Amino acid sequence: MQLKVKISKIAHREDAIHDAPPIHDYVAGEDNGDVSLPVEYYLEGFMHEAPAVGRSLVVLRTSRNGVEIGGLFTTSTVTEITNDGFKTLNSVYKLEYI
Repeated sequence: MQLKVKISKIAHREDAIHDAPPIHDYVAGEDNGDVSLPVEYYLEGFMHEAPAVGRSLVVLRTSRNGVEIGGLFTTSTVTEITNDGFKTLNSVYKLEYI
């Protein structure tokens, strides 16, 4: 099962393991060290299964922040499923099926 999705980081958790830099300090596609994604980050792509607590979510990315670029997106461990998305160890994400 492949589900086309848009995933947007809408908040950084206060108790996050890694800090999130401002988007202007984050270099997409580069090693930014031990940081979380900036809040303005979003992607589109395909996921094979829905987010599940205790697991990382993996998405075959087709675009990042509006730029078509393939890749693999992997979250930190999912800690909670919410009404409109999910939370991980570092982030709060909105999940939209497109």
